[in-house]
Amino acid sequence: MLPRGGLTMSLFDAVLAGDRDAVESHLSAGADPNPFDEEGRTPLMAAARAGRADLVQRLLDAGADPELTDSIGESALIMAAAHGHTEVCQWLMPHARADDQDLARTLLSGLGITDLRLDAPPPQDNSFRRKLASAGAYVSGKLGDDGATKRLERVLRSEKQRKP
Repeated sequence: MLPRGGLTMSLFDAVLAGDRDAVESHLSAGADPNPFDEEGRTPLMAAARAGRADLVQRLLDAGADPELTDSIGESALIMAAAHGHTEVCQWLMPHARADDQDLARTLLSGLGITDLRLDAPPPQDNSFRRKLASAGAYVSGKLGDDGATKRLERVLRSEKQRKP
């Protein structure tokens, strides 16, 4: 933690405040770019959710892991896509797993964002993938992990919203 006006500000606080100088100070001082808060979120996730592409870029440069997920299984890319932050999505997309890329595309298209050029092309046929995701969510639910089920429910809701 670094002193800031008599107060101590953590890397999380700096990201949440959008204080690029404080973020830079923490990272330059060797702060771990991947700490978790009580909900399993990282500073990268907080920056992505807030749409702060500049902070996302700096955290990635410092070694933030874009594949980490929070307590419900959402990555920084999914958080950015759910909030329509296209510039952040463009930064995170090349680092994302294929399933997160697919979900991000679905979330963005559900928000009416369809002209975003992303690295990987969308899958041609989703039927098998959807069945596989549904089976995975079912098994995860039986094992006590409801993160996969919540992600699948969000995808299905966003697909329903897209249909005329």
